[in-house]
Amino acid sequence: MEKIVLFEDQDFQGKSYDCKGDSADLHGYIRRCNSVKVEGGWWVLYERNNFTGYQYIVGPGEYNGYRHWMGFNDCAKGPYKLKLFDRPNFDGQSLELTENMKLVQEKWPRQEVQSCKVLEGSWVFYEHPNFCGRQYLLEKGEYRHHSEWGALKALVGSIKRIMEL
Repeated sequence: MEKIVLFEDQDFQGKSYDCKGDSADLHGYIRRCNSVKVEGGWWVLYERNNFTGYQYIVGPGEYNGYRHWMGFNDCAKGPYKLKLFDRPNFDGQSLELTENMKLVQEKWPRQEVQSCKVLEGSWVFYEHPNFCGRQYLLEKGEYRHHSEWGALKALVGSIKRIMEL
C-alpha cells in the first residue's frame, strides 16, 4: 500500500497528514513539512502547490528532517537505460547510461544535457555533482528540451536511477 505521512515539525512532531495519493494543495492539512515517513511507494514532494517548484523524490523510509530527503537509497535492481543528448530534439552527441553517475563530467564533456530519452526505468537528474541540488524526476519517455523535465537550465551534475522495491 502506498502511503506517506507528512509532519509539520522535525523528528515526526507536530500536526501530521496521512496521504495515500496525489494532493495539489496540503495547506488545508498542514502549514509546512519538516519530516516524513514513507510507508510505501515512491513519492515526489513539490516545493509549492499545484505540483510546482523544486521536486524532492523520497522512497520507503523515515526522514526526520527536511535535509534528509535530498537523496535516496538504492533498494533493488532492474532494467534501466537513459540516453543523453547535447542538443535539443535528440541531436548532436549522445551518451547511453545504465548506471548512476556521481559526476556527469567524467563521461560527458560538458554539464549540459539539452534533451534525453528515458528508455527503461525512472531517473533523477541533479543540478550538482554527488546527487545534490535541484532534482528532476524523469520517467520513461522522450524529453526534447530540458524545460520538458521542469528545468530552467540544462545543467545536470549527477544522475541516479530510481530503484523500486
